[in-house]
Amino acid sequence: MAKITDILSGKVFKTGRGSALSIDYPQAGESVGRGHYAVRVSAGGGECEISIDDGPWQACRSADGFSWYDWSPEQTGSHRISVRTRVGNGWVKTDRTCKVK
Repeated sequence: MAKITDILSGKVFKTGRGSALSIDYPQAGESVGRGHYAVRVSAGGGECEISIDDGPWQACRSADGFSWYDWSPEQTGSHRISVRTRVGNGWVKTDRTCKVK
């Protein structure tokens, strides 16, 4: 049975299905502008959810082999983006801090 696993920011985690979980965009150290930003996640094609600043988990949409979340940040400063994907009966998780300017 899989367990929820926290991974250090910016790391790629192998899910055991031959795939990986990672936040592709925004990239580590990248700053984004206020307004619309499409967060791209590599989640191996499985169910993927996202949480911004420890808010509620929300479903990502799948397209072109990736998971996507349409984010509209309005507050400047640092924001924590956490993503998770289901593996077996549990979740695998990673996160990244992003600056909004």
